[in-house]
Amino acid sequence: MTFERPDLLGLLPTLSLVVVLALLLQWRRSVRLVAAYGGPDAALRLIGRRLERFPVVRLVAGLIAVVALVAVAAGLTPETPEEAPVTPVDLLIAIDVSHSMTGTDLEPSRMSWAQRLVEEVVDAGISDRVALSVFADWSYRLVPLTDDGDVVRFFAPWLVPDLVNTRDQGTSLSVLIDDAVDAWDDRMQPDAVPIVLVVSDGETHDGADAVIASTRAAVESGVTVWTVGVGTPSGSPLTLTGSSAPLLDGSGTPVVAGYDEGMLRQIADAGRGAFHEADGEDGIRSLIADLRTISGRTDAVPQAKEDPTNWLVLLGLVFLLLDAVFDTGIALRRRS
Repeated sequence: MTFERPDLLGLLPTLSLVVVLALLLQWRRSVRLVAAYGGPDAALRLIGRRLERFPVVRLVAGLIAVVALVAVAAGLTPETPEEAPVTPVDLLIAIDVSHSMTGTDLEPSRMSWAQRLVEEVVDAGISDRVALSVFADWSYRLVPLTDDGDVVRFFAPWLVPDLVNTRDQGTSLSVLIDDAVDAWDDRMQPDAVPIVLVVSDGETHDGADAVIASTRAAVESGVTVWTVGVGTPSGSPLTLTGSSAPLLDGSGTPVVAGYDEGMLRQIADAGRGAFHEADGEDGIRSLIADLRTISGRTDAVPQAKEDPTNWLVLLGLVFLLLDAVFDTGIALRRRS
């Protein structure tokens, strides 16, 4: 608790002394009246209460009222809890836009869940700066590191595999990770924790050794690599872009988009990050909660304690009323 006007607390001993002196003077007058009436028993018969007794109850009530009202006058206010120290975080969200992300094993599609993840991670405000990259067999920085999350959120609905129509439809995770490290070299922020969040189905054509080597190089440069899996082990048959016709390989066999959870877990382990699955709202919430532990941010807003002013005023008035009741003698007067 703190006081806005602590200087007014000096009134407390003065007012308390006034209350004590006032009751002493009144009590002395009552004692004289008892003597004038012919003694305590005569005064009791005439007045109906013991005037010779010091009004201890009134003294206590008066002092409590003084304390409560002085506290209100001094501006007693509860202290607002301080937020825990926050570690700056730079987050680069990298979205796989290869053709396999059109798979519908997650309804309505893998890409739809990737878009939703971008929106919810940005809305959660878990980083100081955020960037957005897309990748297939190449990597492109769509939005550089910025403290304006709305810019990244604006691009989320446009993250579609059509972006790579004229390019190879394979996926190169090592190229993405190498490019992500270069992004921080260009715009490094002191004391910030750089995190690459790879959102993919895990399929890559550049081999596990190359991907893990790039991940370890990223860690050596200070970057943490997290992964988010989008897909199911059963996979999903792919269709031609803009058509319901199945996509066939060179031998005429339908192409099925796979899901390599093991590869994504290896990347997260080597990158000293964590692996999550974006297979529903629970998966995205779990990711956001995990990322918050890096910065120390919480999703709860510190709540100030309830303002005690109204209760103190009420307490003071109640005890003033109690003092007045005892002063009239109604509560102490005997039935005749």
